[in-house]
Amino acid sequence: MSPEHDQNSPLKNDPDGPSGPVAFFLYVALAVLLTWPLALHLGDRLPGGNNDLFQNYWNFWWWQTSVQERGELPYSTDLFFGGTDTSLAFHTHSPANMIWTAPAWLFGSPALALNLATLGGFVLAAFGAYFLARELFGDRRAAFLAGIVFAFVPQHFEQSLEHLNLSSYGAMPLFLAYVIRGTRSGSWRDWMLCAFWFAVNSLFSWHNGLMIVPAALLVFAFELAMTSAPRREVLTRASVAGVVTVLLVLPFAWPMISEMLDGANYFHKGKVHKPIDPFFLVVPSSQHPIWGSLTDELYAEYRSYRSVGFTAYVGLAAVALVVSGLFVRGRGESESNESGEARPLRERLAPLVCATIFLGYLALSFGSKLRFQKVDYDVSLPFALVEEAPLFKTLRVANRFLIPAMIGLALLVAWSGRTWLARAEARGRAKAVFLVLVGVLTLDFLWLPYPMRDLPKPDWLSTLEKAPEGPVLNVPGGHRARAADDMYLQTMHGRPIVGGYVSASPPYVAELLESYPFLQTIHEAERSPSYRDLPADPELAKLVEGLDVGTVVVHRHRTREWLSEKRAEISDPLAKRYYNPEKGMRDVKQREVIETLEKLWGPPAYRDDAVLIFFRPAPD
Repeated sequence: MSPEHDQNSPLKNDPDGPSGPVAFFLYVALAVLLTWPLALHLGDRLPGGNNDLFQNYWNFWWWQTSVQERGELPYSTDLFFGGTDTSLAFHTHSPANMIWTAPAWLFGSPALALNLATLGGFVLAAFGAYFLARELFGDRRAAFLAGIVFAFVPQHFEQSLEHLNLSSYGAMPLFLAYVIRGTRSGSWRDWMLCAFWFAVNSLFSWHNGLMIVPAALLVFAFELAMTSAPRREVLTRASVAGVVTVLLVLPFAWPMISEMLDGANYFHKGKVHKPIDPFFLVVPSSQHPIWGSLTDELYAEYRSYRSVGFTAYVGLAAVALVVSGLFVRGRGESESNESGEARPLRERLAPLVCATIFLGYLALSFGSKLRFQKVDYDVSLPFALVEEAPLFKTLRVANRFLIPAMIGLALLVAWSGRTWLARAEARGRAKAVFLVLVGVLTLDFLWLPYPMRDLPKPDWLSTLEKAPEGPVLNVPGGHRARAADDMYLQTMHGRPIVGGYVSASPPYVAELLESYPFLQTIHEAERSPSYRDLPADPELAKLVEGLDVGTVVVHRHRTREWLSEKRAEISDPLAKRYYNPEKGMRDVKQREVIETLEKLWGPPAYRDDAVLIFFRPAPD
């Protein structure tokens, strides 16, 4: 029996409001408007991120290269670390995004694929929250408000600049909706769709799959206690759905599982303390076009890390709507529905489940130690348990838990919005109140214009068409995030590079750095005296000969001094990340490298203000 016909389902009292298809297209329009001018530049610009943005761009290019051109699976590459065969089993692929944007990247447009996935992430998040709120509370207009709150929260905008996988979280509420449907109806169809949406959520991001599990268990336990369907039947079909989920994700998870069975352990990473600062839950984003200028100084002074994910504003309008709903309900209006009948127990307790989801995940987002206005306090918090829990400790970054917390808040907004819309309906003002609430919530979350950046197309890349065989050494280059720019350049020249940015660095990267100490001068931030003072001559000669390097590209603007100077000129904390001195090398060391290359290989084959390019001489 489907929930539309379940006597306990609120959908039987669904009032006027946008139907599913109408809501979907309205969310498309909102997503285009609120990410403007992204829709104008789907093929020729990128979101205004850094590092992981280019890693995601490279991912689309690599899937096209490996699948279409080479006819291979994209879970290893020979284009990193001097041409070494490198496993991408634990790399961030986001297969669900790859699948649905396949027409774009198959035709050779990584930018179009990435931008469509970014825009689609907002649409699916909005529609998913609408679908879940409608399922839980049965009011389509109130559910539409939930979609706005969940999809357009400022952290979604900020995460979408770089973390495509994390910002593609729209399947979370759809999965929860089918947990509810399956438990209420006990139908095979609902449980199979539950399995499908959990698989999709996981294939957008393994982290998103893990994060939603506690909320799903809570919702399932609540619905199981309230359902009129036979519990044994529900449990049996839920178990089968779990098996189906495993079968759906197994082809994509198998490379990881296979390596773990072989003893791989390099997917484990250290702890990262990047919590949500509770103070900024009520501080509007500095990117807001109206009052962002009023909060700029607060972010400049108290932003404790520049990487995306710090922005935590949950919306004063959303919170005010929920609090006002509590006030109205506190006056006794919660005991009966619009027909004057007593509300079912499930309907009266559902807001408590939503509040638990919101507050529980919010507590996790504060990290293992409380940080308030850039000061860490010795107060242990629940995330400390997550950091030690098997499997869940891979989540590592606490600020990511704000997104599942927003599911709870969005549902509370729908619950409270339903109350106000019902009161307005009695006065014939429901449409006007609905439009006002849509406008206020949207205005509160504005992030305009959506930050974008050009696709770099350096003139010097054509020079590499004449380069000798062998990997390209970028000076400075890097492994991990320091290699992101070089990965982007690789999508145009197609040659192996000495660096590379794999989400989980293989152990032989450390061995490579130990074998060629001078490579650490090029790849690392030059903190350690053990290698920062190594002479370029003869260490550079050992490096280029040992790795059979064919081309060295010296990036003149990648010096610590130049990057520091540029960063000082920038006021926007997000834009400052484009000029990170940690990604550069000392100017004196770069000059030493240039002098050594001129002795080894002669004058550069190409020079301009940005680069010097050296080719390995042909053998005599």
